[in-house]
Amino acid sequence: MPMNEFEDLAGRYDLLLRQSQLVDAVLAEPGADPASLAPPGLQALPGIAGGLSQALRVHRAHACAVADRALSAVYPRLRRHMETARPGSFAALAWACWREQPPSHGDLGDWGEALIDRLDAAGPAVVPAGWLALARIEWALHAVSRQDVNVPDLSSLALLGRLPAGAVRLVLAEQVSLHRGEDLDEADRRALTCPDVGAAIDAEVAARNMPCERDVAGLLIWRDAWSGRVQALDDATWRWCEALLGGMDLEHALRESGPGFDFADWLSTAVARGWLARVESVEMAVATGAPHEGWSLPGLRR
Repeated sequence: MPMNEFEDLAGRYDLLLRQSQLVDAVLAEPGADPASLAPPGLQALPGIAGGLSQALRVHRAHACAVADRALSAVYPRLRRHMETARPGSFAALAWACWREQPPSHGDLGDWGEALIDRLDAAGPAVVPAGWLALARIEWALHAVSRQDVNVPDLSSLALLGRLPAGAVRLVLAEQVSLHRGEDLDEADRRALTCPDVGAAIDAEVAARNMPCERDVAGLLIWRDAWSGRVQALDDATWRWCEALLGGMDLEHALRESGPGFDFADWLSTAVARGWLARVESVEMAVATGAPHEGWSLPGLRR
């Protein structure tokens, strides 16, 4: 290797090393002197009281604020709960997430799921189950709002009139997901399912969008325009949606949902809200390797 190329590589390595040391200094554990981790020779600008240590603490404070702001946009209700119970706790959690699993690129909208793992690891003695459930729902809402929305194939609805129920299946859009949310308290569930009616929930709107609390089997999340939305599902509709996500044909899905399920009403709602991607024949599904009856999706759907 020519000497000039070797020197160039050595210079790049030294620069990367110094940058890594600078990041370590900014992300130093609380109470540690960041200057002790800084690359050799690094100095603060003249006139900064406290010198290098104070300059690095300022950078750390800025990173803390960015982390708090980024995750507050994703988990607004969770933040409200945590800050009410213990002021500053959400900001501390955001900073811990930033330190342990920092963003991998400049788009902070892709960052933040690590917060759920930290809450889960803390255990129910520290984190109420309702907070963990709320965090999962809020992340799902955030994630779906960033997905590309595929145009549904509504012409495929004609298959419902051409083929018997056992020969067709309904495919939900990729943006649709199911979440049990059983640990959510009633106030959070109603706030999520009726976001447009504010603090004074209109009884008629609430009744239309959400079954009686004791009848709620789970939540359906989908993208509506530019944001995620939540729909509470009764037990029959939950079983129906699970059957579709499991790849069941129409005949078996209807049998799975039970006599209380209104297929015509659900279909009109699904088309209007973009829940339905297409109708396809079972033969087509088998040919493309798509899941069919008996195939299951573990845990949270999609």
